[in-house]
Amino acid sequence: MNKNLDMRVNVLPALTYNFLHVNDSKIKEDSVGIDFLATPDAENVPEGVTVDRGVSYKEAGKLFEDAKERINVDLGIPGDPNGDTSGRDKAQAIRTGMGIDIENLMLESGALTDVFTVNEGVKTQKPIIIRYNLADGAGSLTSQIIHAKKDSEVTVIMDYTSERNASGFHGISTRLLAEEGAKINLVKTQTLGDGFIHFDDIGGACFNKGAINIVSLELGAKKSWNGCYINLCEEETQFVSNQGYLVRDSHTMDINYVADQRGKKTDVLMNVKGVLMDKAVKTYRGTLDFKSGSSGSVGDEQEDTLLLSPDVVNRSMPLILCQEEDVEGRHGATIGQLGEDLLFYINSRGIDEKEAKRLMVRAKLDSVARLIPDPEIAEKVQYYISTIV
Repeated sequence: MNKNLDMRVNVLPALTYNFLHVNDSKIKEDSVGIDFLATPDAENVPEGVTVDRGVSYKEAGKLFEDAKERINVDLGIPGDPNGDTSGRDKAQAIRTGMGIDIENLMLESGALTDVFTVNEGVKTQKPIIIRYNLADGAGSLTSQIIHAKKDSEVTVIMDYTSERNASGFHGISTRLLAEEGAKINLVKTQTLGDGFIHFDDIGGACFNKGAINIVSLELGAKKSWNGCYINLCEEETQFVSNQGYLVRDSHTMDINYVADQRGKKTDVLMNVKGVLMDKAVKTYRGTLDFKSGSSGSVGDEQEDTLLLSPDVVNRSMPLILCQEEDVEGRHGATIGQLGEDLLFYINSRGIDEKEAKRLMVRAKLDSVARLIPDPEIAEKVQYYISTIV
């Protein structure tokens, strides 16, 4: 199937000056080939976890019907930030970070959803692993739902890879629901070839004392878009994300992470570490949104970006929105090149500038790679990092 893509994605929850070019992003690609619409088989699925394969995207969304009121569906699936709510009849109960256009693409293309349900009280010992090994010219559009019932815990690793010189298309949508006391750990690693177009769209909701933890490493692909929207619906819910990225050559990356803090005493931590090289272009949007009723909540987002070329373009938009008084929000961005003093110190130890940069890149990204709970995938990612710079 060939499809023309023309989508508005990664829209900021509150718009800013247009000349900054950060309010949203565009995916505009002609004749994108899509070879398969189903998720590859998962490994290490234990007892207590059921997998319903090949559910239509629309039918899979109905699994959240009973939870709509608790997810605050009136606000959890808003229309355009400017107030246009047309076309929302198709919307799913769990909103995702990249927006309604990705949702419509999934619906119209007939993407199939694998639904992972973790039974009440089940705590898995090993991570469930889903591997995407994409060939040159391959196209993939798939969807998953991970539903952790009361007091359960599950870890899911999704690994996207191809040969270094491969081209193709890879689009994915992952939705998460953590019920009372449940915890979902989601790990995504992307080492696709230099010609790939890639998007990764995540949405989630947490009920009372539920938690969602996300580890994401974006290291390959020519053009990449990431979105994540987590709705902390009820009291004492938690969202932790650790992102790492490497953008090089003339590649582009566009990121939009939103923590929607609605319940009392919610807790959010978003850490981002990245490296830009050559003529790379990157935009990062990170939003802590304290809604009315979120008293006692805390949020912290920090981005640390290393620039290894004067020709890179970096746009960072850390944002705090607040409708509640009794909250604590912090954000910041550390962006810069290697200092002359540090380079001099390293050179004085017999390490040349090229090797010094390589060491700094590995140190920054390895700190995220070490969070991968599967030794084989962690080693593969660390090897990729060591050979790419």
